[in-house]
Amino acid sequence: MMSNIDRGIVNLLVGPIKRDLHLSDTEISLLIGLTFSFAYVLFSFPLSRLADTRSRKVILTTGLTLWSLATVLCGLAQQLWQLFAARALVGAAESVKGPCSMSMIADLVPHDKLPRAFAIFQLGITGGMAGALALGGGLLAAFAGLPPLSLPGGIVVRDWHLVLLATGLPGLLLALVMWGTVHEPERRDRRSRSAVPLRDVVRFLRLNWRFYAPLFLSIAIASVESYGLQAWRPAFFQRTYGWGPERVGPLLGGAILIATPLGLSLGTLLAEYLNKRRPQDALVVSCLLAYGLTLPMFVAMPLMPDPWLSLALGFLGFTALSMTAPGQNAAIQIVTPNEMRGQISALYLFSISVVGGGFGPTAIALITDRFFHDEAMLRYAMAGFTLMVGPVILLLILSTLKPYALAYRRMQSRGRPP
Repeated sequence: MMSNIDRGIVNLLVGPIKRDLHLSDTEISLLIGLTFSFAYVLFSFPLSRLADTRSRKVILTTGLTLWSLATVLCGLAQQLWQLFAARALVGAAESVKGPCSMSMIADLVPHDKLPRAFAIFQLGITGGMAGALALGGGLLAAFAGLPPLSLPGGIVVRDWHLVLLATGLPGLLLALVMWGTVHEPERRDRRSRSAVPLRDVVRFLRLNWRFYAPLFLSIAIASVESYGLQAWRPAFFQRTYGWGPERVGPLLGGAILIATPLGLSLGTLLAEYLNKRRPQDALVVSCLLAYGLTLPMFVAMPLMPDPWLSLALGFLGFTALSMTAPGQNAAIQIVTPNEMRGQISALYLFSISVVGGGFGPTAIALITDRFFHDEAMLRYAMAGFTLMVGPVILLLILSTLKPYALAYRRMQSRGRPP
């Protein structure tokens, strides 16, 4: 949750940052997405190999400390390059979160309960995104009337600086709590205690490429869509309906906070229901059905004439999108050997955080800047992009059904309980 608050808080600060640093939509999108993602990809794969052999607790706690410090540095940045550098450090440190967390969960929870466990895990992720909106909007409103503060060294702290400082500092306290309370779980179903050679990981992926390739590609495209829409929703409500950040943040954040547990609960029930009847592909089928519900909601949301109707469709879309997470996360862990989970999870999270987070905000910004040439046309950029990529995502998920069933049977024959 803390990682997604630190990462997503900038989305709500687009207006103030653009105002003070004189940026275009494309420039601010690079700050939100590509800077974070470039650093993330540089560090994610080497650190994920460590997660398969070293203490995941130590790696995760260190990462939490570093990304919290980096968010504090964002709150002290005076120039664009300083903000870019601090955001890059956030991305590098957060690259440890997914591989460590997902590997630890898979070792702590029985396989038949993994959809439920990953629903709770996803609740923290989406809750962080919602918290960034709700908390950021409230903090920005609270700090809006304050004059700029001058600190030693020529540092001037404005309202958006204070928001970043207020969200980064609690992570340092949480790191201390985590160090004293979290224990490293025993690794289960593992054939080797040493690091698996990279060539063995590549061989495994080649053997199962018909499942992993289209699934990761569908996740990457869906993440470009999701992160792009997420990054520009606050600006969309401001430009289209005239809602300020202090109103948009709590309303969008509140909608996500309610929709996420609802969607995760429904997604868990759907995955478990299907798993009793067709375990060989139930988890992928649940993703297919859930995304099929998501697509029309996100196409229609920005086209509504009324902000409350748009928010209502967004709520339904958030709910349906959250339904994809339990089955998606569990499916990957169930067919992946323990000794490769950190590295395969890094590829999975690369699809989400690097491809989606890196290109999503910029994709929609480029459509707005280069195609429409008008900030007020943001709503049509959002709807058009979703309509363009949505059917491709559905076809890719559909193509993974048979390959996943084959990978599932291979893992059963390897000796792992289903």
